[in-house]
Amino acid sequence: MYLSGEDFYLYCYSVFVILDNLGCRDGKYFRDYRKLAFLTDIINDDKIVYLISNSSERELNPKDYECLLDSYSNGLTRRSEILKLLFVLEKRGYVKLNRGKAQEIDVTLAKQNLPDDFLSNNVFDSECKNIKNVSKKVGRLASLTLDTMLNKIYVENGVRTWV
Repeated sequence: MYLSGEDFYLYCYSVFVILDNLGCRDGKYFRDYRKLAFLTDIINDDKIVYLISNSSERELNPKDYECLLDSYSNGLTRRSEILKLLFVLEKRGYVKLNRGKAQEIDVTLAKQNLPDDFLSNNVFDSECKNIKNVSKKVGRLASLTLDTMLNKIYVENGVRTWV
């Protein structure tokens, strides 16, 4: 009875983990919230993290390609949900939003407003490890543009994008 694709608690925790592990807290902003829609899906799926972390210039097999394509499609459909969630989190004081260039809305975590030791809980170990692995492979993940991130994660692995 559990559908991770529709779990706003999972999205919320994932956003917190991503922002914290990329150092986007207390005034350092994560550029363009739209990237979070893709990253929330990625860090909650060990197979996708493995594909990204171990990708090379070789062509993916059909199952791996389909997995990455599904991740990309899920990210596209999740953008508006993530934006709504960020507005709610801003109202509650957990994040701060800042209007960036064009359609960009930048995000920073107000970690001091989270419950003590919330993110140090070992419940998030897998997601923390996954975002660290993805950021090692992609590099400067917090400051990249959406297009650059999509190119590094999807296009370089053979998935055509249409943002």
